[in-house]
Amino acid sequence: MKILFTDLEQSETTYPLVNDGWLPTKEFVVLEGPRGQTRATLTGSSEALVKGEMICVILISCDRCCTEVKLELTADFAYICMVGSEEHEQGHQDIECREEDYNRLYLKEPVIDLGEIYREQVYLSMPSQVLCDTSCQGLCQLCGIDLNKTRCDCEQNEKESPFAVLRQLKKR
Repeated sequence: MKILFTDLEQSETTYPLVNDGWLPTKEFVVLEGPRGQTRATLTGSSEALVKGEMICVILISCDRCCTEVKLELTADFAYICMVGSEEHEQGHQDIECREEDYNRLYLKEPVIDLGEIYREQVYLSMPSQVLCDTSCQGLCQLCGIDLNKTRCDCEQNEKESPFAVLRQLKKR
């Protein structure tokens, strides 16, 4: 869903979350949602405030053992959307991002793409490592058996590391 600046008013306008193809479904399976809403307000001739919340339940693989994990992703967001080619070009340069720029979106044209914002929020709300359990032991590196369910008879030969000498120093 796209919002044109010309459609916005000084008063807050509410938009329901609509999944019109923005949700990436190749990496995971969506079990519930997404649901939520977005509120947008025109704060200047070339500036708008966009706030919202989103909830989505997905099924994704554990990073260690590949077991399916059910995750609830929730996100609250607020962005200041600014129109202007100079700011847009500045946003695409490799410069240090200041804290006040964290919630700014620089737009080339006066159109806010809610799908982009929602997709970004899905990825930002995902944990950096998805685990089925904090004590997940993963898969055997040799035979591939799930070490959470059973033990294997593979000999775990530790490769000699170039840092093995440091273990001897630690023992002293």
